[in-house]
Amino acid sequence: MKFRGTAEIIKCRLRIEAGLSIKELASRLGRNPSTISLVIGGHRKSVPVITEIARLLGEDPEELASLLAQPEGAVSMT
Repeated sequence: MKFRGTAEIIKCRLRIEAGLSIKELASRLGRNPSTISLVIGGHRKSVPVITEIARLLGEDPEELASLLAQPEGAVSMT
């Protein structure tokens, strides 16, 4: 399965595995939805937000930060 980028992977996991939209995730984390969207889209770096999202998804924060640092389109899952 190929994804266009990291943001798409995270959004897919949030919706399927956690049953959350960006707005719901932001509410759970006490964050603004635009902040969550900017971080997931790789437009803003925020270690605390990345750590919170990773913990919610049961992932390693460092691995998620690494994924978010990759250029869009560079990520694929098989």
